[in-house]
Amino acid sequence: MSDSQTPENSSIVPQPSGRVVSVDEFKSLFYQLNAKPDTEIRLLPGKKNLELADIRSINDQISAKLRNHDLVSDIASINFILYPRKIKDYCIWAEFERENWDTVNEKVRSITIKWDIAIKLPQYQLPQRHSLKIRIGTEIPPKDIFQLILTSDDIGELMEARATSICKVDFVNDILAAELMNIVGDWHEGLDDLPETNFLSSFLAKNGKFLSQIIRYSSPIVLLIIFYQYYDFLMPWIGIQSQITIKSLEALLIWLTAIFVAGTFLGRKVEICIDKRIDRLEEYPQFSITRGDKKAVDEFEKTNKKLTYQIVARFLWVVFSLVVTSSIKFVIQYFS
Repeated sequence: MSDSQTPENSSIVPQPSGRVVSVDEFKSLFYQLNAKPDTEIRLLPGKKNLELADIRSINDQISAKLRNHDLVSDIASINFILYPRKIKDYCIWAEFERENWDTVNEKVRSITIKWDIAIKLPQYQLPQRHSLKIRIGTEIPPKDIFQLILTSDDIGELMEARATSICKVDFVNDILAAELMNIVGDWHEGLDDLPETNFLSSFLAKNGKFLSQIIRYSSPIVLLIIFYQYYDFLMPWIGIQSQITIKSLEALLIWLTAIFVAGTFLGRKVEICIDKRIDRLEEYPQFSITRGDKKAVDEFEKTNKKLTYQIVARFLWVVFSLVVTSSIKFVIQYFS
């Protein structure tokens, strides 16, 4: 078979273009058709109570604003992170509306709402993509933040991770971005604030671990003071003579060391016990959406009341130990 091409065959063979497009020309053409979006992130201050009506309200407000522009497409999606270890992801808003939340027993930890928007702009030939994201709920734990620092140098990602509530918009049209940001800001500000927790519970959550450290380091001193109060009664029992001798000093030093070590051990145990209960103190539930959220309010009040009582009781053990031992010594001296 001959390898030569006939005129008919040669006519269907792709011919190389006579003009090579430079990189700069390609970039110019690309950005003429598709603009590179900018990003703005706003931290939403304060902790708010979020209900289903509030979620529907922000979606209605965003949709109404988008209708004022040359809108091509608008897709709203919503993601729920539930406690424990469950995620509900709705790719379209209609799926979210069909959910019966009164049958969901889990508690909501965080909510992320996202709008993917395409609008026509006069200076671009193709519709330009914008996106708006709102996240409200639990921030990423410190251990996960450390991993994020090691794997990313993007300050925006770190801000998003640490914030309890954020609003992020990727935009080409800065006027539309400002309008969406203002709508979200006003909506979030209008949400109900979380009720204030009990003053004592709030104080322990903020300062309890500092007080537990004071107990840890003061426990050996408290035991030494108690030993000093009963020194006269304990001398014969522990084998220390009233006359100062090398042997009695050695015995006294041994007892003081043993008491100090025992106090250190006891103080550490009390500190751990208090810190564990402080870590279990809960914040007022931020969401009122699921059946589990409504039950969480009652559980929050019962749990915090019980833990607060246990923490305060352990503080009082140390505070009143000196008072009690002094009173007992007074009674012994009175009747002896």
